[in-house]
Amino acid sequence: MTKQVSGSPFLKPFFLKTPVRVVTPRQQRRHTLPASEFRNLTPQDAISVFEIEREAFVSVSGECPLTLNEVLNFLGQCPELSLGWFEEGQLVAFIIGSGWHKERLSQEAMTQHVPDTPTVHIHVLSVHRHCRQQGKGSILLWRYLQYLRCMPGLRRALLICEDFLVPFYLKAGFKEKGPSEISISNMQFQEMEYMLNGQVYARRNSGC
Repeated sequence: MTKQVSGSPFLKPFFLKTPVRVVTPRQQRRHTLPASEFRNLTPQDAISVFEIEREAFVSVSGECPLTLNEVLNFLGQCPELSLGWFEEGQLVAFIIGSGWHKERLSQEAMTQHVPDTPTVHIHVLSVHRHCRQQGKGSILLWRYLQYLRCMPGLRRALLICEDFLVPFYLKAGFKEKGPSEISISNMQFQEMEYMLNGQVYARRNSGC
């Protein structure tokens, strides 16, 4: 299977069957939506997020990384820890995170948001199938990390991923913390950590 980027145990690629709508230059001139927009997700985006998850993961693992109720819960409780990339009003890539309060991630971290903590747990990072192999996953991850660096009180980001994705996150500035205690459907994961107060993977003029 061709691989791209995604999020926590589910930081895997996903491929949607629904094509991204193609508009002509004339239609673009008439369009009032921005060509490309990054913004926090809201509960109104939950259906789009869940459809992406369902398309990506049910056929592979038989279950979604987050249920629709969990997506709604996280986007309701901590929308500021999410980021969506929209093109012509359509979601093409997204990240969902939540707050966590312990040194390492545990099974409870998969469904809980702990407010007012210095750690962000990145649950899911995914890119639309028609937008893969364009570097969008890396771009979105960089924007998200820079965005987190601008938020007072946040110190680090944690995630879990399968072994084949470790090099991607190392390149993005994450460090390995070792095997995760979380196991899902007999799948094993590595836990990764990104220090938000460091300089790794930073660019000039981040907009903070």
